[in-house]
Amino acid sequence: MKEWIPIPGSTKEQLITIAIEEFKRKKYKEVNISQLAKEANATTGAIYHHFESKMKLYLLIRNEMEQRIIDRMEGAAALFEDNPNQALIAAVKVGIDACVKLDCCKLLSELPSDKVIDGIGEFLIELNKKTIPGLEYILLPSWRSLLNAIHEGNIDQENAKQLITRILN
Repeated sequence: MKEWIPIPGSTKEQLITIAIEEFKRKKYKEVNISQLAKEANATTGAIYHHFESKMKLYLLIRNEMEQRIIDRMEGAAALFEDNPNQALIAAVKVGIDACVKLDCCKLLSELPSDKVIDGIGEFLIELNKKTIPGLEYILLPSWRSLLNAIHEGNIDQENAKQLITRILN
């Protein structure tokens, strides 16, 4: 069991639940700690007591969502071990589907500061080592841009997967 999992019904659980929804819908800078506390029937002091800072709360949520996505991407890539390019394409397509299913496109489309370690980015860089060197300079911004476009309703997930296939083929 993960150590951050709060007791059901606790203030910490309420704060995490509300924060997940806020960070899924808004940019990091747009999430207001006072408003978040108010929606969770808590104080800003409770947020700082449990998480120390807005950034640490954000990272807790982001890291959990990223790991859920990476787990799925690893499974997809493993199906194409003999074809590194197909492994990369499969991983990204499954990643897009998972982001849509988990409703975390907005959350994972931004890096609010250099303090944020992009777990999916690191996974894709590692996976890309068997394909074309430097591809990550195109792939990672495209990944984030497509997630944001899906969140904004400018494209759907099928269109995003077609675009990523076009980029990587």
